[in-house]
Amino acid sequence: MSLPKQNFEVLIVDDDDMTVFLHQVYVKENEFHLDPKSFYNGKDAVEYFETYFNVNKHYCVLLDINMPILNGWEFMDLIIKKGMSQNVSIIILTSSINTADRKKAKDYDIVIDYIEKPLSAGYLSQLKTADKMKAYF
Repeated sequence: MSLPKQNFEVLIVDDDDMTVFLHQVYVKENEFHLDPKSFYNGKDAVEYFETYFNVNKHYCVLLDINMPILNGWEFMDLIIKKGMSQNVSIIILTSSINTADRKKAKDYDIVIDYIEKPLSAGYLSQLKTADKMKAYF
């Protein structure tokens, strides 16, 4: 397996403690990233971007939709509005089976996939070879 390059960061944004823990384990064990950052709502993730966003990095965000304080849609709207969406690839990871959510996700250019929880090792391996991601492995 190839390790991610240093100009690549993974953010896990989900309000469920167990989901965050499991996604951290999967991301690390599958060498998708060795130090993913975790946030329990979109507001904290936006604040991280406001402080640390670097145009020379690529960000892969594993994003839940339904969260308190600032949901996934609001998170994406804010980073786009603030000009921080370049070099960002969003994978929506959700328990929502709402077809309207799936359609809405297609309206965002930064969303590269929409999958139902949980994350899997096979998916992470596949993601490493996706067009928008393979340059970072």
